Amino acid sequence: MNYLGIDYGERRLGLAKADSETKIATPFKTILNNASVLNDLAHIVKTEVIEKIIVGVPISLDGQKNDFAYKITEFAEDLEARTNIPVTLENEVFSSKIASEMSEKIDESAAAIILQTHLDRL
Repeated sequence: MNYLGIDYGERRLGLAKADSETKIATPFKTILNNASVLNDLAHIVKTEVIEKIIVGVPISLDGQKNDFAYKITEFAEDLEARTNIPVTLENEVFSSKIASEMSEKIDESAAAIILQTHLDRL
C-alpha cells in the first residue's frame, strides 16, 4: 500500500510518501495551497498510486481542536470525496517545530513526521 502524508498550511502543503513494505516516510514535495489544490492532490494520488492519505491535524495536549484544526478536518473530508481514497487524521502537535530543527524543507519534513507517526502506530 502506498501512503501520502500531508502537512496542511494556509499557503503550502508539505507532502511525504511511504509504502507498507518499508514503512519509512520520506519527504516528497511542497505544493501551493490555492484554488486548484484538490485537483493537484488528485493528480498526485493517481500518478503515485496512493491508496491511503494521512493528514496532520493540530490537537492540543488536552485533546482540544482549535478553529484551524476544524478547517483541516473539512479539507480532509473534501480531499477524500475528491480522490475517493481513505483519509485519516493524525495528530501533528510539534511536527513543524521538530521538522524545522531537522531540515530546511520544513513542510515536507513535517509531512514525513506525521506520516511516520501513523505508520509507527500500525
